Amino acid sequence: MAIYATKQDLMDRDEQMLWNFAIDRNTNELNDTWINQALEQADEEIDSFLARRFELPLPTVPGMLNKIAITIAFYWLADRDQQATNLLEERYKMQLQTLRDIADGKRELGLPTLDDNNPTEGSVGKVELVQEGERLFTRNKLRGVL
Repeated sequence: MAIYATKQDLMDRDEQMLWNFAIDRNTNELNDTWINQALEQADEEIDSFLARRFELPLPTVPGMLNKIAITIAFYWLADRDQQATNLLEERYKMQLQTLRDIADGKRELGLPTLDDNNPTEGSVGKVELVQEGERLFTRNKLRGVL
């Protein structure tokens, strides 16, 4: 089941385009299998970028991701029958760039990231942990031991 967009989202965006790309000529009905495959492909692509920065599944689906999923799903529906136009391909590539920007932290979704819960890497490439509290070994505590 698709996470970021639905069949209804595709219909709301451009019903005529959906019918053009997903009509089953044998039944003259929309082929739900093809639509679901395109929506799942969109989910997989989005998750492949977001997994670097967010814990999946996301608690909510921001509108930006819904828009991205719709564009990607339309691209994959069109690509199935080699109907992808230059405009569809350009929109698809623009959405992939948006996903790269989100993954790189250049654009925000307003959701907590993995970095919010994990310590960051220091300049030497290792995790630096800073703990608060009283020092266990001080000169006064070690007086007479050494």
